[in-house]
Amino acid sequence: MSSHDSTGHAGPEVSYCPYPQYAQLREQGVAFVEEANAFMVTRADDIDAVLRDVETFSSLDALGLPPIEPGNEPARTGFYLITSDPPEHTGRRRLAARAFTSRRIAPFEPQIRAMSTELIEGLRGRDEVDFVADFAVKLPIAVIATVLGVPEADTAEMRRLSEKVLAFLTYSPDLQGFIQACEEFGALLAPALEAAAGVEEETTILHTIAASGLDAEDATRFVLELLFAGNVTTADAISSGARLLAEDPPLADQLRQDPSRLAPFLEELLRLESPVQGLYRTATRDTELGGTPIPAGARLLVSFGAGNRDAKLAERPDEIDLDRVSPHAHLAFGRGEHTCLGHALARLEARTALEVLLRTVPRFELAIPPERLDYQPGLNVRHLQSLPLRLHWS
Repeated sequence: MSSHDSTGHAGPEVSYCPYPQYAQLREQGVAFVEEANAFMVTRADDIDAVLRDVETFSSLDALGLPPIEPGNEPARTGFYLITSDPPEHTGRRRLAARAFTSRRIAPFEPQIRAMSTELIEGLRGRDEVDFVADFAVKLPIAVIATVLGVPEADTAEMRRLSEKVLAFLTYSPDLQGFIQACEEFGALLAPALEAAAGVEEETTILHTIAASGLDAEDATRFVLELLFAGNVTTADAISSGARLLAEDPPLADQLRQDPSRLAPFLEELLRLESPVQGLYRTATRDTELGGTPIPAGARLLVSFGAGNRDAKLAERPDEIDLDRVSPHAHLAFGRGEHTCLGHALARLEARTALEVLLRTVPRFELAIPPERLDYQPGLNVRHLQSLPLRLHWS
């Protein structure tokens, strides 16, 4: 693991392709990695065991920041679900889940398709684009603002704050910076939440949240978490999908000819290039994992990116296979009580975006060698900072 610096940030080579290092770590089993300051959990079975045993492995430090003590003022600022444990998490999730039923998500598909089409058509005539800046980061924030019912005028600021939160969580971990960014988010969202609370009909997710019984602070925290997760991670999935297709024109053509195959492609994309590469857990007692003793208080980095390429999870794990028997068996959305609530919206958005891209642009390819692609350093996210594509319109 010498390709990481002293804070656990991956160097450029590892950031571009961390998978050989993940393979080495899977061979070792559960092992303490000094650069991550944590036991790294890289095998699919061990990851599943950690995620399902919420009593032994706490999520309070899931983001890798110093934990915020309950009752302290900052505890009313940060994320709402991802850094909580049962029974608190169970009650919170039950309330939040009302906003993510299929009935609430499905009606937004025509709007997502229209937004995707407008963005792609806006690129028409350009021979080269940065697909991240010109499309991937624009679509998710526009969609999540629409689904929530947040004013369109606030989307640019929400995107800026999402990137700020990401930087404080990954590239430069900073608890105070994270709290400050969360407070800025809260101030931005307060008027929209207050307005939604005065509307009886639950026409948007924001209205549903406002009617859920959450107080203003908790409602703000949940919307903040939704904005961050639904914006940054979905943008990363779309960017990674475009990259894989740019590198494999025959696959892109296959999906153009049969768009129904986009659904299994998306699951392979999520497995191979998980936007969230890892989250932390803390052992609440002395225990053992994969034959390795884990003392109480120890920190674990649960590596979804490594587990998703475990041969015990998927045959030929480094390959795209559109005919897998269990395409949804990957770990990209977690497992157990902390399974991502927004997975249906994320899947709908990424699939629609890639379908529109393939339908509108007859051919596209990387404009630079793949090893020069710029990934944000870190063990937690798979975040392309830019994706230069060369577009062919005829």
